[in-house]
Amino acid sequence: MMFKEKTKDNELYVYLNGKLIYKKWLNSGESKVFDVMAYDKYTLKTIKETE
Repeated sequence: MMFKEKTKDNELYVYLNGKLIYKKWLNSGESKVFDVMAYDKYTLKTIKETE
């Protein structure tokens, strides 16, 4: 599995193997999960904001 994080303007995108699975708007804190199967109890990747 290959995760890629990309920040553009006010949005954080997370891709898994080239497929968009998560989007977060940084100003409001709202988020959207596009692929529920990528976020299950067996997911080892933790996504954290770095400052």
